[in-house]
Amino acid sequence: MSTYRTVISSKGQVVIPAELREQFGLEKGTRATWTEEKGRLVLTPITAQLSEIRGFLKPKPGEPSMFEEHFADRERERERERRRE
Repeated sequence: MSTYRTVISSKGQVVIPAELREQFGLEKGTRATWTEEKGRLVLTPITAQLSEIRGFLKPKPGEPSMFEEHFADRERERERERRRE
């Protein structure tokens, strides 16, 4: 395990050393989350997680999208409410 030093800027920004950026494939605009674990700050890039789930909810050809299904459900609910009135 290597140790790297960095400085927190007056704006709260932190520079990730080039070697680590290359090692983890971090590019400009990469989003990440910070978490606290046992008194340590952990930076987790979101790119790997997104690439794993990208297209997961994409409908198959001819199938309605999740949005279309949601709108259809809402319309059915409205129709039931109208019939009750």
